[in-house]
Amino acid sequence: MAGLTIRDARKSFGDTDVLKGVSIDVADGEFAVIVGPSGCGKSTLLRSVAGLEELTGGSIRIGDRDVTTLAPSDRGIAMVFQSYALYPHLTVYENMAFGLKIAKADKAAIDEAVRRAATILNIEPLLERKPAALSGGQRQRVAIGRAIVRQPQIFLFDEPLSNLDADLRVRMRYEFASLHRQLGTTTLYVTHDQVEAMTLADRIIVLRDGRIEQVGTPRELYERPANIFVAQFLGTPRMNILPAVAAGEAQAALADGRRIALPATTPAPTDGTDLSIGIRPEDIMLGDGPDALSFTVTFIERLGGLATVHLGARDGDEPLRCQLRDDGTLAEGDRVMAHFPPERLHLFDRDGQALARSTDE
Repeated sequence: MAGLTIRDARKSFGDTDVLKGVSIDVADGEFAVIVGPSGCGKSTLLRSVAGLEELTGGSIRIGDRDVTTLAPSDRGIAMVFQSYALYPHLTVYENMAFGLKIAKADKAAIDEAVRRAATILNIEPLLERKPAALSGGQRQRVAIGRAIVRQPQIFLFDEPLSNLDADLRVRMRYEFASLHRQLGTTTLYVTHDQVEAMTLADRIIVLRDGRIEQVGTPRELYERPANIFVAQFLGTPRMNILPAVAAGEAQAALADGRRIALPATTPAPTDGTDLSIGIRPEDIMLGDGPDALSFTVTFIERLGGLATVHLGARDGDEPLRCQLRDDGTLAEGDRVMAHFPPERLHLFDRDGQALARSTDE
């Protein structure tokens, strides 16, 4: 195994800059997830690590080797694609063994590696089947098994669960996590699905428009987002953002004129400064209180034991989303009081960058 170091990676297609100076360090044995919206450059970055795309500038190191100009077969990586890329005319066994046969590995060593991988992935009964006889989840396991038998220094996964249905994605996330615990191989995993990122990653790399927005553990990014983009990209339902103006005495005036208490920040915003106030749906508290504000329930999304309650203040404003246990007592049209605990608020400046809380110092 080995770590991965990417320095100032740049990639252009004609006049279009896709990667704009990306630098990443993935530690030996770490499971790192690159996440971002479609078109942000995450798959291009992964393909560059694999050697399937040539960088316009920058460098890639795997362990102590500079692999920037090496062929894919010489990099010590194994890649699992979104489309599985299995040979339809070969059996599962033959698909898994293919790379080792091309490398002219010993027949007994190939057999041992294939059967070991099949045992890890619980696909031993499938070894004589062809891909057409497999379900989507089984095909994905075969694609992963083909990667395992090569015993790479780094696993690369390019949106491997996007073709699966919702229930199977949940189960496969567990299997990916379990596989990483077993093998401990350095892994770089690309997805647009923030749930996959939050549940699988040791560290998340948030990419937007070819640049890194923030890197950190799932908890760090969720609790201390660097900007509004990260704050709203991670978390379901996404963070509420309220436009406001600093109004002294650790307060801000909302767009409708009502005031809300703010957490202490360093430096404190001066009076009249434009702000954006963020609060996650689960942090809004319904009920009377000295600082509570009145809202109308405009819509309720009921999901069994949980409900996402949409709260409207005035016509034209985007409703706030509040998530809570659903006891069935709320109805659309109800007037409710909502409290916004200052310690759970996130403040962003007019450029959308987070203001540091005093407790962060």
